[in-house]
Amino acid sequence: MHLAVFGPPLSGHAHLGFRCTECGACCKSLRVAVTHHDVRRLVRATGQTASELVAWLAPDQVDMTGEPDTFVELGAGRRLMVLAQRDGACTLLGADNRCQAYAARPRDCELFPFDPELALDGSLQKLELLPLSTCEATNDGVNDPVELAASHARRERELDDYRQRVRAWNQLALRRRRFRHPVGDSARFLGFLGVS
Repeated sequence: MHLAVFGPPLSGHAHLGFRCTECGACCKSLRVAVTHHDVRRLVRATGQTASELVAWLAPDQVDMTGEPDTFVELGAGRRLMVLAQRDGACTLLGADNRCQAYAARPRDCELFPFDPELALDGSLQKLELLPLSTCEATNDGVNDPVELAASHARRERELDDYRQRVRAWNQLALRRRRFRHPVGDSARFLGFLGVS
């Protein structure tokens, strides 16, 4: 049986049965790249500052193949903005293995572990799961392909906006370097994004 929603048959429809068991493995083993939209939502939801919510990874600390547009040029070098961790887990993970800011979670978390591909009409065309080495998920869930497509579209819109802002910042950083001025640190970049 193929599942189609306003478009061609969905390849990978069996993945719609994914169900999270709240084991917390993803929050303990993965680093989540965030945009200024994600950070802004989290600041409002948690009352924490942007600098408390994020950390910065160097290119050799993360595999961002195909995503060079999200690395930010800082005085310390190229960095990727990610959710901060404490004791080997996301700082938003509670003792009960549940996200303490679930309603405001980053778009990557909202979509995890799904890796969707949309058809030209915006419908879900192909669905894969990201690798889940220690996840205790089951395959008896029910996920809505229309909502997954909408979630993916929201993520892509916000990511495109973030990429444009990073590109503008990086052009300014290049100019600053050329004229031997300080490039700026993470606090200055967060201010540039309007989330400090």
